[in-house]
Amino acid sequence: MPQPWRNAYVRLATLTALAAVVAYIIGERISFADPIPAAITAAVGVRATFHHAAKESVFQIVGALIGAAIALAIVWVIGTGPLVIFLLVLLCFALARFLRLASPEESPFVAAGMSVTVILVVGTHLTTELAVQRFVGVTIGALCALAASALATPTRDTRLLRSDSDALQDDLSALLTAVASGLRHDPIPDEARTWQEQAVELRNRSMGLDARLADLTKNAKWSPRIDPEDLESLRQSLTANRVMSARVLSIASDLSAASRGRSSTTIPPQARAPLADLIAMAADNIAADDPATSVGRTQAHEAVRMADQTAQIALIGGIVSNINRINAASTENPAEDDEYWSPT
Repeated sequence: MPQPWRNAYVRLATLTALAAVVAYIIGERISFADPIPAAITAAVGVRATFHHAAKESVFQIVGALIGAAIALAIVWVIGTGPLVIFLLVLLCFALARFLRLASPEESPFVAAGMSVTVILVVGTHLTTELAVQRFVGVTIGALCALAASALATPTRDTRLLRSDSDALQDDLSALLTAVASGLRHDPIPDEARTWQEQAVELRNRSMGLDARLADLTKNAKWSPRIDPEDLESLRQSLTANRVMSARVLSIASDLSAASRGRSSTTIPPQARAPLADLIAMAADNIAADDPATSVGRTQAHEAVRMADQTAQIALIGGIVSNINRINAASTENPAEDDEYWSPT
């Protein structure tokens, strides 16, 4: 029976609730802290990844500090009221843009988050004593949220990404092995279509891993748990995955089209065995610790020699070319200009 704690959503919900309770208790025990802002800040600050939580905590503390200071000055000049809230929210948007707290695309969201914190600190009947209490409460809540986020992802994000990258390579190898086995007989259209669907799924997984790496790279400065060397190693591995997943999809799409095409665009029976051997070698290369960088010349020449029509030669030649690119990518030194391939 699966343990509820292993579910990421349940774990995040539990840790968020605990962070809010702990922040409230600490805020109550400290005379110069307000427990309500502490609990609210903790509840809204917990994130599923540590680097996002660290960034959010910094924004909340900066917003609380600047907001409290400027709010006191405004209140001293014009008193309290809706105008104070209006001016402070505008100020948050100005600070997010001019202080470059985030990228231009993220600035509106950062400003909105700071506005919530500022309004929370300002509250009603603002005095210097209340401003200090609320600011301390926000700081306590942010630190509790940071601690809860660290527990929500006990494994480093780079390590998780490496594990998922390795799993993708294993699945790419398994799919090519299945393709090689099926190609030794005349694959029916449904079987070939299944290969293509699986290849699309693997290509999409590779795109998801690239997006996660981009997020880690973008926010690495917020987390001491992200090592730049790990990011560079991951970038090479995911580039290889990108090339391999695109080429596997190309091979699967070619075979799917060939399985339901005319005789001029099908693979001759005599060419299936050498071509299957090449694909099996590529599958082994993906999973190997010391992969080769090119396909066997004998099998490649044999596969192309068995094609007696121009369309067949082009089809088999394209598959052989894709296999070569897979083998080159499995050395984690693929060309930089490779893009995701999508069937039309």
